[in-house]
Amino acid sequence: MTQKSRFFITTPIYYSNGVPHIGHSYASLIADIIARKKRMMGADVKFSTWVDENSQKVVEKAEELWMEVMEYADSMALKHKAVWDGLGISYTDFIRTTEPRHKKLVQEVLQKSFDNGDIYEGMYEGKYCVGCEAFKKDADLTPDGKCIDHPNKEIQFLKEKNYFFRLSKYQDTLLRFYEENADFILPHSRRNEVLEFIKWWLEDFSISRETNRFGIPLPFDKSQVTYVWYDALFNYVTVCQGEEQDFWPANLHVVGKDIVKFHGIYWPAMLLSAGYTLPKQILVTGYFTVNGQKMSKTIGNVIDPVEFSHKYSKDLLTLYLLSAFPIGEDGDFSEEQAILMYNAKLANNLGNLLNRFIALGLKEGWVIQWEENITLKDLRLNLAKETEWYFEKYDLKMILQSVFAFADEVNKYIDETKPWTLKDEDTDTKKKLNDILFTIGRALETMGIILSPFFPEKMDEMLGRIGGESILAWSKVFEFHEKGNPLYQRIEKQ
Repeated sequence: MTQKSRFFITTPIYYSNGVPHIGHSYASLIADIIARKKRMMGADVKFSTWVDENSQKVVEKAEELWMEVMEYADSMALKHKAVWDGLGISYTDFIRTTEPRHKKLVQEVLQKSFDNGDIYEGMYEGKYCVGCEAFKKDADLTPDGKCIDHPNKEIQFLKEKNYFFRLSKYQDTLLRFYEENADFILPHSRRNEVLEFIKWWLEDFSISRETNRFGIPLPFDKSQVTYVWYDALFNYVTVCQGEEQDFWPANLHVVGKDIVKFHGIYWPAMLLSAGYTLPKQILVTGYFTVNGQKMSKTIGNVIDPVEFSHKYSKDLLTLYLLSAFPIGEDGDFSEEQAILMYNAKLANNLGNLLNRFIALGLKEGWVIQWEENITLKDLRLNLAKETEWYFEKYDLKMILQSVFAFADEVNKYIDETKPWTLKDEDTDTKKKLNDILFTIGRALETMGIILSPFFPEKMDEMLGRIGGESILAWSKVFEFHEKGNPLYQRIEKQ
């Protein structure tokens, strides 16, 4: 018996001090679509998501709410899970960085790096952003000295004993790795940014804090706790311990562009230092605004993805986020444009195509395989091949674009052949109607399979409504029982 292939995919780091919004859901939806597709291909999929709880911002938020830190962390972990469960994200692992198994692993890898001479004691003096959990240089700040990503938080000036990771030691190794692995970071524009940093800006970085008291103590100096990257990133390895160890290395990390430097530079070096194989690929997402404005609680434009999905449709959310702009590029989320796209592509195009097929098929009751229109058959087979190629590149936007372009062709074919004008007057006419309907059925079937990872519930429903059994090894049957409700109802903006 052939062993199933394994595929391990992860979402970005989600901080515990806030509830995931629509921006976070973008990355999780991408990971979910890829995980579902890999399962369809027969892979044994491990799909992890998580919350990073060992951070100063979590402590500050708990204090602000007059809560114990772990009490606050527990409540936020439940809220994070509620969002992913509410969106139907098919994760297999949900890890919290306060778990004992994670603390054990982090201390083990810290000790390994320390023993290798890759961690040393030093003094840090400089600017620090609590929002980023990172030390900042002047080049990272706005002209008035604010963090670019957290302009509402005051930059702190710190001077304290730290331990540093000897990143500079791995410069040549990292450059050689990127030369040999051109697709390690996708899209390539993000890879180029990382390469420039390695060539010109690489330096050792602090991995501990003297003043923090909530976190994982260094095994070689209990007066210090490790912060952010050694703590957070090794969660990917934590979920691959014991019986799950065969899933490492990760096949794909989905991350936001704000943390690509840490995943593309710090992470490989830290893994090499601790003796681990490097992950296979990193897929980087861009930022997006809402109606042209950065998401902000002050403005009131932060969108709850579960609430939005209940108000309209999760498929609307998925369709727009994956169609409006390519993965890796920045974009804008417009509720109005999302509704227009949903109505055009799902309700009026694919949904209407299914309605037409069933309405015509009910007159016959069932359709048996005979002759498929050669033009649409070629387009259908090309679509299947083309979308597989796009999937290997994680170009989800082009998959959707190709499917809906094909749906346009099928609707055009119906308009041209006018099957509703054909009567069951003789055998030739009956066969012609059968062949037209069979052509449409095969087209819907192919589109339903390709779109299943994107819209699992609706595509399962669609395939069920047109499905039937093969009566012979070479024969396919489409059966019709009732028209039913439209697969996708048109939506009016509320």
